[in-house]
Amino acid sequence: MPLRVVTWFAVVCALVLLAPAVALAQPSRALSGVVVDADSGAPLTGASVTIKDGKTQAAVGAPQTSNADGAFSIAKAPQADLLVEVTAEGYQPVTLPVKGGRAATMVAVALRKVPPPPPPQQAPTRSVAGLVRDAQTGAPIAGAQVVVVGSTTSTLTDEDGLFTIDGVGMADVALQISATGYNATSIEASAETPTVKVMLQPGAGATPDAPRTRSLRGKLTEALSGEPVIGATVTVRGTQNTAISDENGAFQLDNVLLEDVWLDVVSEGYKPSQITALATATEVLGIMDFAAATEQIVLEGRAPVIVRSNLANGASVVDNEDLNRVSASTVETAMVGKVSGANLQSNSGAPGGGTQLRLRGISTINGQSSPLYVIDGVILSNVAVPSGVNAITAAAAGGSASNQDNPVNRIADLNPNDIESVEVLKGASAAALYGSKAANGVVIIRTRRGRAGQNKVSVTQRVGFSQVSNTLGSRRFGSQQEVMDAYNSQAIADLYTGQNYDHEQQITQSSLAYETVASASGGNDKGTYHGSILVRDEPGVVIGTFYQKQSARIGSSFQFGKRLSLDLGASILHSTSDRGLTNNDNTGTSYYVALSSTPSFLDLRRGADGRFPENPLAGSNPLQTVALFQNEEDVWRVISSANAVLDVYKSTKNDVKLVSTFGVDRFQQRNDVFATPELQFEPSDGQPGTAIEGTTNNLNWNLGVGALWRHTPASGKFKNALSMGLTLESVDLITVSVLGKNLSQPNIDTATSVNVFETALRTKDQGVYLQEELALLDDKLSLLAGLLAERSSLNGDSDKFFIYPKVAATYELGVPEETFDLVRVRGAFGQAGNRPNYGQKFTPLNATQTIEGMPTLTLGGTVGDAGIEPERQTELELGTDVALKDQRVVLELTGYQRNISNLLSQRAVELSSGFTTIFENSGSLRNRGIEAALQATPVEQAVTWTTRGILTFNRSQVTDLPGGPFNVTTVGFGAGLGAFRIEEGKSATQIVSDVDGDGTLDVIGNGEPDFRVGWSNKVTWKQLELNTLLDWQKGSDIINLTRLLYDFGQVSPDYVGAGEARLDAFSNGDISPYVEDASFVKLREVSVAYNAPTKWAKDALSVDWLRLSLSGRNLVTWTSYSGLDPEVSNFGNQPIGRNYDVAPYPPSRSFWLSLEAGL
Repeated sequence: MPLRVVTWFAVVCALVLLAPAVALAQPSRALSGVVVDADSGAPLTGASVTIKDGKTQAAVGAPQTSNADGAFSIAKAPQADLLVEVTAEGYQPVTLPVKGGRAATMVAVALRKVPPPPPPQQAPTRSVAGLVRDAQTGAPIAGAQVVVVGSTTSTLTDEDGLFTIDGVGMADVALQISATGYNATSIEASAETPTVKVMLQPGAGATPDAPRTRSLRGKLTEALSGEPVIGATVTVRGTQNTAISDENGAFQLDNVLLEDVWLDVVSEGYKPSQITALATATEVLGIMDFAAATEQIVLEGRAPVIVRSNLANGASVVDNEDLNRVSASTVETAMVGKVSGANLQSNSGAPGGGTQLRLRGISTINGQSSPLYVIDGVILSNVAVPSGVNAITAAAAGGSASNQDNPVNRIADLNPNDIESVEVLKGASAAALYGSKAANGVVIIRTRRGRAGQNKVSVTQRVGFSQVSNTLGSRRFGSQQEVMDAYNSQAIADLYTGQNYDHEQQITQSSLAYETVASASGGNDKGTYHGSILVRDEPGVVIGTFYQKQSARIGSSFQFGKRLSLDLGASILHSTSDRGLTNNDNTGTSYYVALSSTPSFLDLRRGADGRFPENPLAGSNPLQTVALFQNEEDVWRVISSANAVLDVYKSTKNDVKLVSTFGVDRFQQRNDVFATPELQFEPSDGQPGTAIEGTTNNLNWNLGVGALWRHTPASGKFKNALSMGLTLESVDLITVSVLGKNLSQPNIDTATSVNVFETALRTKDQGVYLQEELALLDDKLSLLAGLLAERSSLNGDSDKFFIYPKVAATYELGVPEETFDLVRVRGAFGQAGNRPNYGQKFTPLNATQTIEGMPTLTLGGTVGDAGIEPERQTELELGTDVALKDQRVVLELTGYQRNISNLLSQRAVELSSGFTTIFENSGSLRNRGIEAALQATPVEQAVTWTTRGILTFNRSQVTDLPGGPFNVTTVGFGAGLGAFRIEEGKSATQIVSDVDGDGTLDVIGNGEPDFRVGWSNKVTWKQLELNTLLDWQKGSDIINLTRLLYDFGQVSPDYVGAGEARLDAFSNGDISPYVEDASFVKLREVSVAYNAPTKWAKDALSVDWLRLSLSGRNLVTWTSYSGLDPEVSNFGNQPIGRNYDVAPYPPSRSFWLSLEAGL
């Protein structure tokens, strides 16, 4: 797609979304308040109220005077940060900061009287204790209020009716005692009487005369760092009682009623928060989360930064709400369409099937293509282990497991409901501290944590179903003669009865699915906890397929004194699945390969005798296969983490911390494949009955230790953060697969033919990192530099350190505050790596051959490179962020160029060397692209509408290829069926074939999309909420070999005429009729939710909150692609060569009804 089209697209979106938001902007706001006596709470009349500019401190308008109720009002106050200065005769002046904003603002100002001169010495005090009882029954009265008359000193009686008041003067005092349902009374406590006894007379509707109020203190901190939240507004819900947190995050609210109250907390850049303060509480704690829309919770790789809002790299965040709005079986499925710069596509329609995430284009040809996944500091394994069905399908010439086995990448194991946020680091600068594992980006996952002072229990129950969203159909034959003309067989023609059968419908189903989620969380200032469980059962749309998942997780945080904090987490995950038999095969066994040669007039249903008929035109009966074939996978996984922070030294100028992280990720995957001898395809090799038992054990662990020094001089002219650390990582992966043939039951030991396949690998990585950041000019300018030195056992020289540097800068421009919240420019440069694949530095030795009956070692056909090095990615990105006032419109725009050099290549060598190919570092490629995110709130009245669009645009080019052009052989079927070709000066994803027979390969397509757009909308009205997500892909060509198979079998719905023409072209060497445009628009998500009124939920159901929602995923697909789904990959996760359509699992749409409640 031409760059100018992308530019016009961005301009049009900006104009459409900016116009209504700007039109709604208001130049001023209403500011009102009340002035009261801090001691008595009485209104103060005649207090002088002056409004000043928050920056210049210049007076704005004429001073106001409080009326008889202590109230004042300013109809048109500026929207900038303000200072409210209040003075009154005999009282101490107060200056109250008011944050800028467009909404009407109310403040409460409490003035304290000017204290009298201090006495020469403090007067002595005493304690007064007592007992309060019912005058009629003698029973103790709990909760009675005892007030020292003439003061604010008070207390409540305990459950035994006892009380003690400290700080009482030595003179005689009067106590006023009151309790609900009793008549208040007074009693004298003389200087000589340390204890009193009080008898209260019951009285209908009696109320205490004394005020039942208290002072409530609190502190606000950031959820991630524990740093204080400054300038937050804390309001007692339903009142005008408001306070502002100070530089320590502390606040105090006076005259708070002695009953359970709720505090509403708001602060710019943070999500609104609520704090529950029980009637007996005098201190509370609040934890603030960054608002995801501003993407401020991003951390800079492994090292923290000073000002999170000044990050220079393109990074995207998906929070818990966006991730789990519509139920998804895997995390990656839930992320589709929500991350700019990302191409997220499903490999399979099977439940729990694999998904590939590609960030900023092609990053390698032969190396690892998956991003690095990190959860709570634990580096996760995302390997995809095949089941071994290649032994049956012979998709890759039989034998051991193959990437055509429809394997699932193991990130699918995670429970999306446990996740607080997913943060995607796309640039080399952001990911540089992860070194040679970060060339494909880094996905940082943070799990949910408990909050101090908030004990919560929530339960979610979802019930739903899935149905096939697209079918291929089949040719309908009109007569026996038409059958005879097609198959030239009287025996086949005699099977025609005039009836047609929908075989696709006969192998599919729509069954009930459910998901149950429960969680509990809470804590105090000493520690917090969050625990959860999940049970999910999701049948597939093909009969016999399913995906079941269970998980349990506990996360705890502890504070030991003021210096040491410890965060622990552990998850246990279990999943079982059966994805059936799909994708390419050369034995006619997978469902759609068999259907591609099965005409619709064949009746393949089970007979009265319980047996299935043989399919005379294919290698298998697909109805029999779905009923009898087993391809089960069972995975147990444990992920545990420990993170510690030790405050070594802290002052107003310096803060020194030691940090450490330890993580373990271990899983065991068991695959059980069983093809019973009754299956039609089983006797074909003379060994009926096949069983495969595969076991994979994986252990990842990583350790990191580091130090952080923050320094802010007394002048405050700059801030400094220096961090450094060491990292250790280890991976052990062992897979053993046993293949047994000629058996009648799954037990391998009953087979007459047994083969064993085993692979084992171990890698070790070590690194040292250093990062320095400076924040200058009141945090408007941020400069950052860092590097990682890393070595790996995968490199040819495992002792050599490779250096990965990074530099970045951001600058916030000075703009009119009445129009903009932020205008920022940023730039970043960095390098990351991609390690060699395991074993590429070695020449393989095979021990499977014998000479004269004696075992011997033989050399493989590929020679290793003892000096092989990681690929090196060098990236430069420039961007800008613009936010209009009150963030009604936010634009993020990033352009980047990514150069990958030292490519891991495999080239042919002279046969005289005894080898066929060699691994080496050679060649380079380049990616250039634009990614944008535009969010706006065009309507914010009774109805609120928020809309967000993301754009991903990338172009790749091979810039250097010393060994000359070659076709990618790890995927595909040769140029005759379309091949991905690597050629200097051309796109890395071009598809070629010799369409005219002249011996020259012609470009017939390209696997990379022209662009991708995600568009989400959220509309709220009263208790109702509507959310939608559209995903648009323009371009990306697919080699549709399923259509070719259907044409070969003469069963394509349009075979007569169109199909015959396609086959004629193919028979002349032209594959282009089967290379199709895979553009699509998908309605990814729709949800409608009703949030029940809180009061009704509590009164009627005794729950804190209740939410009912109806949602759907992948509801509609608009595309001209003739296959089942334009998102398809026969070869699973691949850097290049994803776009092959060969008999995939059919796509589905899902519907869910959800009920959520908080207890």
